[in-house]
Amino acid sequence: MEIKKQYRPEIEGLRVIASLLVAVYHIWMMRVSGGVDVFFVVSGFLITTSLLSKYARNGYIKFSTFILGLLKRLLPNALTVLLFVTVAGYFILPEVRHFDTMKEIIASLFYYENWQLAMIGTDYLDQTNEKSPVQHFWAMSIQGQFYIIWFVVISFAILLHEKFKRNFNKIFFLILALLIVSSLSFSIYLTAVNQPWAYFDTRTRVWEFAIGGMLVLFIFKVKLPSIISTLMGWLGLAALISTGLLLDVEGSFPSYVALWPVMAAVFVMLAGQNPTKLGVEKFLGSKPMVSLGGLSYGLYLWHWPLLSFYYVIFDTKDVSVLHGILIILLSLALSYLSTKFIENPINKYVSGNNFTLKAFKPIFAMITALVVAVGTWFGISQSQSMASSGLADDPDYPGALVNAEAFDKESFEEKDPIPAMSEVKEDKEESYTNGCQQGIGEAEVELCEYGVTENPDHIVAVVGGSKSTHWTSPVKKFAEEENIKVLNVTKSGCRLSLDEVSAEDCNEWNENVADALADADVDLVVTLADIARPDETKVPQGFIDQFNRLKEMDIEVLAIRDTPYFGEDIPECISAKGADHPDCSVDKDAVYPSPSAWEKLENPPENVHYVDYHEYYCGEDRCGPIIGNVIGYYDHDHMTQTFAESFAPILREDVMKLLESE
Repeated sequence: MEIKKQYRPEIEGLRVIASLLVAVYHIWMMRVSGGVDVFFVVSGFLITTSLLSKYARNGYIKFSTFILGLLKRLLPNALTVLLFVTVAGYFILPEVRHFDTMKEIIASLFYYENWQLAMIGTDYLDQTNEKSPVQHFWAMSIQGQFYIIWFVVISFAILLHEKFKRNFNKIFFLILALLIVSSLSFSIYLTAVNQPWAYFDTRTRVWEFAIGGMLVLFIFKVKLPSIISTLMGWLGLAALISTGLLLDVEGSFPSYVALWPVMAAVFVMLAGQNPTKLGVEKFLGSKPMVSLGGLSYGLYLWHWPLLSFYYVIFDTKDVSVLHGILIILLSLALSYLSTKFIENPINKYVSGNNFTLKAFKPIFAMITALVVAVGTWFGISQSQSMASSGLADDPDYPGALVNAEAFDKESFEEKDPIPAMSEVKEDKEESYTNGCQQGIGEAEVELCEYGVTENPDHIVAVVGGSKSTHWTSPVKKFAEEENIKVLNVTKSGCRLSLDEVSAEDCNEWNENVADALADADVDLVVTLADIARPDETKVPQGFIDQFNRLKEMDIEVLAIRDTPYFGEDIPECISAKGADHPDCSVDKDAVYPSPSAWEKLENPPENVHYVDYHEYYCGEDRCGPIIGNVIGYYDHDHMTQTFAESFAPILREDVMKLLESE
């Protein structure tokens, strides 16, 4: 086994290009640039070279030395940025984003931010999503996980080599080939099924690191003619720069599309191993590019929080050319300062292989400071939220009941709304987060039981997509008093409809859900009657077909007119603009025309009982974000649990009328 560990100046330049591409595409285009994929390939190449050279020199590789050596290089800058975000985030970010930001800071510290984002359903490529200042740490998390995976992979290859006395390169090649094929195949599959999750999944990215590892086995043996090397290098750089411009990255990344930036990086590195007079390595390996290469890691870390805070401070999603350039220059300046005054002194303190606890005291001190800062922030947020806890049943916070005919509006006083802004994003029906609501890509019909699960008098199922799920809360509110078993039977992004949609898992779920409800002996289904958007003027035929199928199974349906869709995330809008701002409400007549889509049906299914609660959501002219001193929605259109539960008396009357008439 011959591994040549040598300095590759063109890699430093390649890192600069990758970091700049990430920053430029984030700031002005909000598209995938391919820069992160270059980092993965380069990391695979360098870490494989490092581990194999250690093994060739010492005859073994030691995990503690390996991982602590990485941490002393990675953590100082990362911890500096996380500390900055913690302090600045408390003062700059809207209160509604505090709790999620704190969770993501901790996830970034412990290198699982990619899974945190995947689990909360973040779409990294959706510009309408409010993104945390540390969301870019997803790539660092994958990289950190890869280092551990790679130590295991190379250790396994060494074990096979020593046990069976086979050529190491051949063994390692076969392992890498298996990883590349399996990981890339899984990436193609998962991207097609659930692209937002695939974007953050470590398993869909391992092949990119493995490509870098495989390059180690061949790069020193490949001899290219000068003209081929020159063309290959510049072609690779051009392909990398054009990734986000030429490819449909929004709906198809990573999958096989990531081969474009990955192979672009491979082309540049192969050209760098075969230098020519006009080769790309002359540019990438120049002194200015190498100097900037030392700042590329910091540039990646700093640009995103600066951009996130810029969005909040200036209340915009658009960045001018001048301001974008200033963000990049400031990121480079902060990278230089944090590298010179924090990273370099710490690395000198933890010199060589002096990986003792004493040597790591500066890093431990930074970690402690970060944990204390986040803990203090969390404590402040909790004290604020506790002030509003327990007020949901207070008569001063009637929620939807404020619009009931019997409510005494003259004595009603406006007060600070509940839930607290720091908690509103988490104020949702538990079925959203406990696995009861099926996610994208899952076709199985899941029935979660609440209320009276043994010997109930009635069984009520809340069925449909995520906008049906929030109706589970008010039904649960009166279930025990009425001896009702409540079933939550919902699936993300999948309405109760037999209309064919592009998501096959949704079609399969809808084909099976009626049978599952019949098998569960359901008495009443609570679901949506329509879609409350101005462009949806009719009840979808798929709704009617599904209701008729339930009719064949003698299942009654309570169909509720849909809750309004807002143009902006309601908590974010309230925080940034105030509840009275027009952007935080919608025109009532536009969302709820009269007659409704359901009322225009000539022959509605006989088993369907339609109810219209829109007067409880809206005032005379507008549907607002705060109703009866309660924040109505935790995003663009899903009700908070507090608001949904205020419908319990209203829904109880309609549900029990149907159940008792059987």
